Amino acid sequence: MFEQRSLREYLRRYAAGEIPREEMIATVAAWEFEESDWEEGHIEPSHQDNTLDVVAGARLLGDITDEDVEEIQRRVDARG
Repeated sequence: MFEQRSLREYLRRYAAGEIPREEMIATVAAWEFEESDWEEGHIEPSHQDNTLDVVAGARLLGDITDEDVEEIQRRVDARG
């Protein structure tokens, strides 16, 4: 599994075609997310990059699809 340093960078690598979809979904669904320290007016946190807000920001930026987010959420919910 990908060494968890930067979720934002991992999703950028996926968007660039460097990581297969299934691998991305499995990795992100297993990610140890931090609590968000969100600032109003930002699409994604500028100083944190291991939060669910980064996933939402990647969706808004078109780096991942709504279907990707739904599958990630399904797997996160299943791990309980």
